Amino acid sequence: MKSNSASLPHVQDQGSRSRRQVLKSLGGLVSLPFLARMGSASAQASTPRIGFLSVPPQGHSPVFGAFQDGLRSRGYVPGQNVVLEWRGADGKDERLPQLATELVNAGVNVIVAETYPAIVAARNATGTVPIVMAVSSDPVETGLVESLSKPGGNITGLTTLSTHLNGKRLQLLKEAFPGMKRLALVWASLAAPDKAPGIREAQRVAQELGLEIQYFEIRKSDDWEEAIRAVAKAPTPPDTVFQLCDPVTLSRRKALVDFAARTGLPSMYEMREYVVEGGLMAYGPSLATMGRRSADYVDRILKGARPSDLPVEQPTKLELAINQATARAINLDLPQSLLAWADELIE
Repeated sequence: MKSNSASLPHVQDQGSRSRRQVLKSLGGLVSLPFLARMGSASAQASTPRIGFLSVPPQGHSPVFGAFQDGLRSRGYVPGQNVVLEWRGADGKDERLPQLATELVNAGVNVIVAETYPAIVAARNATGTVPIVMAVSSDPVETGLVESLSKPGGNITGLTTLSTHLNGKRLQLLKEAFPGMKRLALVWASLAAPDKAPGIREAQRVAQELGLEIQYFEIRKSDDWEEAIRAVAKAPTPPDTVFQLCDPVTLSRRKALVDFAARTGLPSMYEMREYVVEGGLMAYGPSLATMGRRSADYVDRILKGARPSDLPVEQPTKLELAINQATARAINLDLPQSLLAWADELIE
């Protein structure tokens, strides 16, 4: 009896330890999903979020697809190690302020703004989130940055310096069609601060070439059809068309190119995307290249660089694209000197 009585505490102690081991094991099993959830939440919190703000619809933006390619080439795969928040205004720039605020509220680490109206909307929505300009014409003159070398603030990115090229574009159009006298200049007033410098350059060279400029202004995003009709019904018809590139006309480029083809007017554009659609000529940097280069700015910012320390990048190559099929369709015999100078001839 004493032996049994003496062994009882030992048996109870073993049972106590067993229960503790079982509970500990169960506790460990219970804690595994909790820890997994905690780890997942931590991973999500550390995954960078990139906002992309665009005026054209997603399928009409040549910049957005190139930007995604640029991200992938730098190891960023949307849905895996980066979250890509896209916001498009469907060609209606009045929606941009709300969309920019949505991106800020979504906690993005950086915003890529495709064009001037989008850049302004992003700037007005935040003074702290870094903003990368995918496409800007003259960010210094429009007050977006302090200088190209030292942008200051939270904005940096790329510029086409397109406003300084409009004189050269008119010279090329004159070379293609020496008899030109009256130029239809189609532009969007919704981007007036951005385009005013380019208009002044076009006016200066037009005067040197003895050209008369007829202005056809798009006041809001739905006015582009009216502007086209106005060109066709002008009392003194123009003999050439120069289309300034902006968010509205970029998204409507097919309709504008088709109009020039129907009327047989030689046309000049700022970007090759118009020529691919059937426009006659374009001279300027590549939008696709700028989209890919924007990804490099995003990469550097996500790795700790400050926008104020990243100089605004100017185009390193300007390209002349000519659509020879369009030239034949409007019975325009292009000089061989111009064809030889072209970087791209499209059939």
